[in-house]
Amino acid sequence: MNVASHITRRIEINGMQLMVVDGLFAEADIRSLYRFLRDLPYQLDDVASDETSYVKHWKADFPPALAEGTPVLRDCIRTSRALMVGDHYGLDRCYTNMILYGDFQGPHTDPRGGITALYYANPEWKEHWLGETIFYDEERQPVHAVGVKPGRLAIFHSDILHRAGVPSRECFEPRLSVAFTFVPR
Repeated sequence: MNVASHITRRIEINGMQLMVVDGLFAEADIRSLYRFLRDLPYQLDDVASDETSYVKHWKADFPPALAEGTPVLRDCIRTSRALMVGDHYGLDRCYTNMILYGDFQGPHTDPRGGITALYYANPEWKEHWLGETIFYDEERQPVHAVGVKPGRLAIFHSDILHRAGVPSRECFEPRLSVAFTFVPR
């Protein structure tokens, strides 16, 4: 598959790249992975940054080897490598975020000098449920939003300040996303 043909957006923020990739996965595969992710043992022990460390987030870590052996997740890793990661970065961490209406998500960066890939796992997402990932400029002002879309993959430099979006009051589903962080070798 030519993954480059699935890039729907490519922008630069603060001299760093953000790519959005759509249409990589069949609906049945998206639904199957969602059922697996939904039933993981989530723990309320993750934080976005030191400045918001008083707010805990629901997440489920899993070993990179498990991600590399799970078809859709493996394809997310391969796509990330083909488009931005290359051989200069190793997969450091893989985890699922579960965000519910009323949660707080603060702006943060991921591992310095790395690449982050974010897979939106919900098989259905309505526009009025919101939950967009917001990206910020150097003045900490929001400059771009990536909406939640089933099977979407956003790949970006980890040094771009960003925050996960919280679902609206109309959403009774958890917003599930899988984050892959790649660090320089």
